[in-house]
Amino acid sequence: MTTITTRIALVAAIWCALCVVPGGASAQCSFDSSVPTEGAVVAEAPAPIVINFMLGIELQAVRLVDASGTAWPIDWVKTDENVFKAEFRVTEPLPPGTYQIVWSAYVRQHYHPDGGVIAFTVAPRGANGDAEVKPAAAPPAAAVHRGATGWPYRALQAGAAPRADR
Repeated sequence: MTTITTRIALVAAIWCALCVVPGGASAQCSFDSSVPTEGAVVAEAPAPIVINFMLGIELQAVRLVDASGTAWPIDWVKTDENVFKAEFRVTEPLPPGTYQIVWSAYVRQHYHPDGGVIAFTVAPRGANGDAEVKPAAAPPAAAVHRGATGWPYRALQAGAAPRADR
């Protein structure tokens, strides 16, 4: 292998090692962006809710859960093909509160599982225009963590390391 190819392979191996979290979960290496965004406060659930990925992944499951862990019905349908985007709608109106979009996938290009949690809050606007509910807290400790948003090698190319609390 050439020196450049060797370096790329080394960076990829290091990144994948950094993505592994104790307990067998992996970081969101393929996650790019979402609507709603992480920690967003919205007046109602967006229609559609969207998760964008940097890689084509085999999306295995998508769930929307509230703070008590109750799953809310959504219209997402699993496909056997690799996807770069997941779109779904909540089939019942969401009451005010905190919610998490929980997704799991398999990245065929890198031969590893992937997944994550995107927390957001539904808070109708009060009479003064302010949200009546505080923003969603960080995902619970058992949730999957992400090292960096977007393409997995972006953080390494910029010389940045994942935050210590992630």
